[in-house]
Amino acid sequence: MRAGMVLEAVCRIHRVSLLVVPLYASVGSSIPEYFQNLCQRSTCVAPGEVCEEYRAQHFDAVHVFRLSAMPFARAYFAKAGFRCLDLDDIESVTHRRLAALYRMNGDDVQADATDAAARRYELLEGLAFRMVNRVYACSGHDRQALASRCPAEVAVLPNAVRAPAVVTPRLPDVFRFLFLGTLGYYPNHDAVRWFCSVILPMIVGGARRAFEVEVAGRGGSDKLRATVIESGARFVGEVPDVQPLYERCHAVIAPLRAGGGSRIKILEAFSYGRPVIATPAGVEGIEVTPGENILVQESAEAFAEACVQLMTDWDLGERLARNARSLWQRAYSSEALQRTVSSLADFPTHPGSESSETPRAPR
Repeated sequence: MRAGMVLEAVCRIHRVSLLVVPLYASVGSSIPEYFQNLCQRSTCVAPGEVCEEYRAQHFDAVHVFRLSAMPFARAYFAKAGFRCLDLDDIESVTHRRLAALYRMNGDDVQADATDAAARRYELLEGLAFRMVNRVYACSGHDRQALASRCPAEVAVLPNAVRAPAVVTPRLPDVFRFLFLGTLGYYPNHDAVRWFCSVILPMIVGGARRAFEVEVAGRGGSDKLRATVIESGARFVGEVPDVQPLYERCHAVIAPLRAGGGSRIKILEAFSYGRPVIATPAGVEGIEVTPGENILVQESAEAFAEACVQLMTDWDLGERLARNARSLWQRAYSSEALQRTVSSLADFPTHPGSESSETPRAPR
């Protein structure tokens, strides 16, 4: 979502040539027509291949999305006036947190492997930071974390979500909580398991009204599905459209205990006007005010109490949702992203780069 929305914003002010390198099995080799129409030109190359047309072209800027794309972008840096690296998270930090989560759950083998990956990512980040002129971080929190490590300029380019069709829920007979995320991603797997095994029984013990919990998202092991079902929650799995899930829920939960960047799932809930209960790890990187636009609790007991509170205090939920949607509109909507991209649109001349004798729109 971040890559697509940033591309949309950049295309509104620059002539863009898009290069796609499909690194993941779930991604095909064709570029959707929508993005082809946004860009001046677009092409897709396999990992290890080079687009000779692009390598011969002078670009005012090369914008690289994610650290994993850096090895493939180097072929186009020689003629680039300005080089940017867009980080939706800091891989080394995220992997260290994942390692700690694995270790907390008793999986020392996976923890050691993830710690080793974190060290490799830290080395790769150090090399990448010396090759670019600007690094985009997704939050002020990440910018601060990069300040002592990155010789390049670090600018904040927040995550954003598009405006949905908002449906205001009526006071329900049955209150419905929603967890939505990629269930094959370990922090989400852990969040669902922790919620269903530890937090949900506490909610059942304290609830004074009927409620349901829905768990939705791609992936998820058979063991996780069984954990969800045995807890009394409903396992929805992958859906083609998330809007019906938000329309029928009354609150969104994000009980994450690790992760990186900022959680788009929370911004999405804000945009739909749904109150959110999250952990500090879940809300990191989003400029929220606990108690004003979100409920933030770290322990299982406090998280369960917050869920019970939302079920019994409809006015609180409406106030949180209203303030959260206002925050989204101001800071995390597509319009807010466009303003930020436009403010960063001028690329200072980088010493040693090729100059152009004829004025042209930035590319």
